[in-house]
Amino acid sequence: MMEPAQDRPLTGHVTLYDPADPSVRWDVYVGPAGTRLHYASSGMGRAERFNCLLPFFFPKLADLVLPPDQDEYEFLYQQSQGGHLPLAEVRQILLRLTQEALTHFLVLSQHKSAQVKREEHPRIPLNPILLAVSLADVAKSVEKEVKTWAGLRYRVPSPFARFHLPSQRVNQVYEFWSTCPRDSYLAKLPAPQLHRCVELFQRDGCGYELARELKVAPTAAVQCFLPLVQQGILTVRPFQVPEPPKPQGPKIACVDDSPAILTSVTQILHSSGYQVIPIGQPTQVMTILAQEKPALVLLDVLMPELNGYELCKLIRQHPELRQVPIVFLTGKDGLVDKVRAKLLGVKEYLTKPVDAEQLRRCVQHVLSQRAV
Repeated sequence: MMEPAQDRPLTGHVTLYDPADPSVRWDVYVGPAGTRLHYASSGMGRAERFNCLLPFFFPKLADLVLPPDQDEYEFLYQQSQGGHLPLAEVRQILLRLTQEALTHFLVLSQHKSAQVKREEHPRIPLNPILLAVSLADVAKSVEKEVKTWAGLRYRVPSPFARFHLPSQRVNQVYEFWSTCPRDSYLAKLPAPQLHRCVELFQRDGCGYELARELKVAPTAAVQCFLPLVQQGILTVRPFQVPEPPKPQGPKIACVDDSPAILTSVTQILHSSGYQVIPIGQPTQVMTILAQEKPALVLLDVLMPELNGYELCKLIRQHPELRQVPIVFLTGKDGLVDKVRAKLLGVKEYLTKPVDAEQLRRCVQHVLSQRAV
């Protein structure tokens, strides 16, 4: 059950969700008395976070990389069990990771917004428990970081925030870098390192990835580029954007040897709730159509290997597809043998490049006729 974050004692496994980015959550694991902290971590993005923080806190372990989608707690325990890391060093690593995660947990716990959600589980899913430190002491040790991140949240909610740089603003980064105060961290970046950061921004890299590139703490990395955020050159995005729900409407097959046409038709029909089956290889059409059984086929007239008329004839000869309506796609000056097309059961004609509104009207009209 999810509840607003409140000043309640921490016990068991407690999760806080970031209202500024619902994809980000922070977990703490506290003993039953509420005084012993066993671990703190993020509930996602473990590889990005671990592979940034470990080489920063423990440079000699820079070659130790957490694989994607693996739990860092279990990974470190396996390293100790395999004789690769002493257990005492594993505990030191877990403590530093805990301090960093607790920082962000405490920032959220101080948030007054009722939008901060809290989830509680009595069971602590750590096996074995390797750490038992004073919660109060660890909280005190990160007071400065908590204050810093609380101040940064207005622009950059956490190190999981992604920085986006549109290609048309790349030159603005270099212009700002060349004119900003010489004593600023950004001005001191060598050009090759700035270039790598720009490439990271163009891939929507997060704060942890930026810090790993700069070999600094996430706080310093974010503060370095904060002026570019304030100037609107960089935009801040969520760590994870949920995928939009897949369309559940009728299936529409689009057969065309042009990737651009396939992409355009797919985007237009997806936005109207249709499922789209793009087919770029005419030789695969019959196999795919027999599997998918679409409600309508959009068919390019002129294609290499197999033209629209030949494909139309094959569709009409197939026992499970012969009743499927077909709409021809033609070039701007394309000539269609309308008599031949009519004999093959072609319902409509659309000129490429496809007009979005005409495509929607055509599909709706043809499908409504079929339903009658």
